[in-house]
Amino acid sequence: MASTYSSTMTPTIIDLRQSFTHDAKRQKIHQDVYPSPPHCVGVNNTSASSDVDVVPLDLVLENPEAPWDSADSDSPDDMTDVTSLTDEAHLHDEHHHHHTHHRDSTSSTSSGSSNNNMEQESAGTAPEEASSSEGFDLPKMILSSLKPVVEGAPKTIPTMVLYDDYGLQLFDQITYLQEYYLTQEEIEILERDADKIVDHIPDNSVVVELGAGSLRKTVLLLNALERKRKNIRYYALDLMLDELTKSLKSLGQFANVKTAGLWGTYDQGLAFVSSFGSDVPKTLLWLGSSIGNLNRKEAQDFIASYRKTLNVGDNWIIGIDRRNDAQEITVAYNDPKGVTRDFIMNGLDHINVLLGQDFIDRQKFRYFAQYNVEIGRHEAYYQVKEAHELVYTTPSTGEEVRIALAQDELINVEYSYKWSLQESTQLFEDTEMTKVGQWTSASNRYDLHLVQKTPFYFKTLVADKPLPSQDEWTELWKSWDLVTMTMIQHPAMLLEKPIALRHPFLFYLGHIPTFLDIQLSRVLKEPFTEPSHFSVIFERGIDPDVEDPTQCHSHSEVPDTWPEVETIIAFRDRVRERLFKVLNDPVSYPMTRRLARMMFMAFEHEAMHLETIIYMLAQSPNTVPPPSIPAPWAVRKSAADDSSSSGATMSPSTISPATWFSINPAQLDKDLLSLGHNDLEADDLTDAHKNDLKTPFGWDNEHPLVTSRSPPSAFEIQSRQVTNNEFLGYLRSIGVTGKALQGNEKTPASWLVRDGGEVFVKSVYGPVPLEVSGVWPVSCSNIQATGYASWLSSQQSTTFTLPTEHELSIAFKLRQATVPKTGLETYGFRQWYPTLSHSSLSTTSSSSTSSYFSGPGGLWDWTSTTFAPLDKEGFKTSTLYPGYSTDFFDEKHMVVLGASWATHPRIAERRSLRNWYQANYPFVFAGFRLVRRA
Repeated sequence: MASTYSSTMTPTIIDLRQSFTHDAKRQKIHQDVYPSPPHCVGVNNTSASSDVDVVPLDLVLENPEAPWDSADSDSPDDMTDVTSLTDEAHLHDEHHHHHTHHRDSTSSTSSGSSNNNMEQESAGTAPEEASSSEGFDLPKMILSSLKPVVEGAPKTIPTMVLYDDYGLQLFDQITYLQEYYLTQEEIEILERDADKIVDHIPDNSVVVELGAGSLRKTVLLLNALERKRKNIRYYALDLMLDELTKSLKSLGQFANVKTAGLWGTYDQGLAFVSSFGSDVPKTLLWLGSSIGNLNRKEAQDFIASYRKTLNVGDNWIIGIDRRNDAQEITVAYNDPKGVTRDFIMNGLDHINVLLGQDFIDRQKFRYFAQYNVEIGRHEAYYQVKEAHELVYTTPSTGEEVRIALAQDELINVEYSYKWSLQESTQLFEDTEMTKVGQWTSASNRYDLHLVQKTPFYFKTLVADKPLPSQDEWTELWKSWDLVTMTMIQHPAMLLEKPIALRHPFLFYLGHIPTFLDIQLSRVLKEPFTEPSHFSVIFERGIDPDVEDPTQCHSHSEVPDTWPEVETIIAFRDRVRERLFKVLNDPVSYPMTRRLARMMFMAFEHEAMHLETIIYMLAQSPNTVPPPSIPAPWAVRKSAADDSSSSGATMSPSTISPATWFSINPAQLDKDLLSLGHNDLEADDLTDAHKNDLKTPFGWDNEHPLVTSRSPPSAFEIQSRQVTNNEFLGYLRSIGVTGKALQGNEKTPASWLVRDGGEVFVKSVYGPVPLEVSGVWPVSCSNIQATGYASWLSSQQSTTFTLPTEHELSIAFKLRQATVPKTGLETYGFRQWYPTLSHSSLSTTSSSSTSSYFSGPGGLWDWTSTTFAPLDKEGFKTSTLYPGYSTDFFDEKHMVVLGASWATHPRIAERRSLRNWYQANYPFVFAGFRLVRRA
């Protein structure tokens, strides 16, 4: 018998059909047996052909622990049963969705086609075997779907009937048709971007394809993995043994990629994927817009089910066809040559084979197809030409089943859902899968999305839900604990002060729960959580004058000895319990606007300090990188690989010059010109507002809404922030180079300059060479940014400056109003380093030229505006947090707007929010872009 991962032309197929049942216990497969697959009994399946080894999977399985914690239980017992996603009335869809897998003839998975099967592109189970141990009876399904239990319900036919041998041949022809753009455009993406895509797949990992089909497209990814010499175990999941065997044989031999087939259903594949332990990185492939076979809710449930099998850092590559032009979609599913029509009509002939009698006459039906624009779904039907009756004779009893058909009646055989970019973005948001990459065909009709399971997930801001939910608190605490309990080494780093102007790390571990506890006690008029003296030493941190650190606002007393970290952690947990008690007991703690405001403030306060700790960690040489989130530029090769391979991808980083985005504020709507918003804290206690839980909250410096300020003159703003390479070019131009960069006041504190003058950018992954980080935005002080603007002005005889707060606010608002979110925004920890925004999309309006303008993210944006009240008469100091703003109206702090990669979406997406730092403070995650005016 061939080895499980034989590279010969005799592929090995692992039989999952009996290996994983709903009653089976599951056991993790750990690195001590990896990269070998689960133990396979060495006995060939007698039903298999002689040119394939079919081995049953012999596993004694137990429940794995949840990879993170009980709040996100990923144990298989908690998994949604994939086969239960549809109700009995849609059994034909259920079996297509979850017992068929992708067939794109020669394509790794066919480009998604029609709803149930053409999209899946693998007929799944050979229809003639449909009554076997897979647990469904296709002939029975055919009859029950044509005679629904609910009288008057639409008749349907299972999509699986389309996939007999001749149907597969016809579908193979479809995928080569010019009109059927899905396959061609997915191939286009893979031929162009496969190398970039597989950069995200770790070395020594498992790749499982859901519904493998012909592997015509998958081979492009496998070839890219082979080129990069990554050791990969690739499993192709399908329920059609002959086609799976044929497809695997077509792959040929690889030196590093080892292949095997998985003979089973989606839910059996679900169990298989869950059997790998946390030490085995995984990537799922779901190509060909197979997702189109599921309606919106089913797609969400399906992704959520498989998400539970993934560990932090695992990837999923999903192909999705967009809501394209209705005529293009219609022709794709009803081509002029009639191949699709023949494919659909052949299903009726196959029904007769399955039932063993002349049950249905295809001459009495026609193919009817339409694209439902409102739903975003292509629909394929058999249309009855003339009224007649279908008669089925039960073989065992001779009893007749009669089914009346009316003239022009439509019998659905498949659906294919299409997804707008906004819909797919929302899908990943709802399933808490972080999008880390998107590759789009040249026509913008088809996308490959790369999503990842991350250790926590921050939902985007919902304007009419200003009160953070319990789930949002849970995710915030996951992030806080990951950073403070794993990236800060205990106890070695707890008293470390990587930034002299800040407290040691330990202070923040006590400050965050203490602030929350103090606010709860003040609003609820309850005593502090013990130990109550924490309210004295942990209430407020420090922000001393950079030039004279002896000058500082009022702050908590600094103890001679800080409390033990164990005591602080126990206190933290009691405060968290206290908060949840309030949230879960509306009778004892009715939610008022004042109580909700306090929770809003405590939530954003914690999120802000999370970012503070992150930029402190970037300055420390002792920081532990985020667990299970490796640096994407690292080449993850095994020790067995040749020693000449470097530890990082060192291709020189380049980026196109920034373009200029033209804005004429005089032509814009007044809402885009406004600053701040109306949210007077004192109104919380009035009868008119005390129960208002929908009006957005803001900090005191955001009030009031200012609409009377004269708009700025027309200006142009750079499309993106200035990069490290560009800033280094400026320093070299003025003679600051080599060793002169060390300790120079013009050198950003975000840089590490080695003795030889080599520049690295500091990160939570350690120093990153400019070959990688050169295209990142430069993090620097306001004074350093102003120096760059002055230098560029002298070079080009044009006046460049930092934007004012009003100018930058207008630019960000204009972008937010015209460019939808894509899920690739560079804030909210979607990546752990300051890349330029992935979503720098082309924006056009009556007041702007067509240009690329990146929104908030990567780094905050410095402005030239001194931090002060928006309106001196309208400003009212917060009574809940009196010193939040007023202590910094000192002519030394400058406004920053936007967000960094470590900013929570609730902060990043609220356009009224104002942040501020001292102009000469060099450590904050803040960069800059320039403006020029007529």
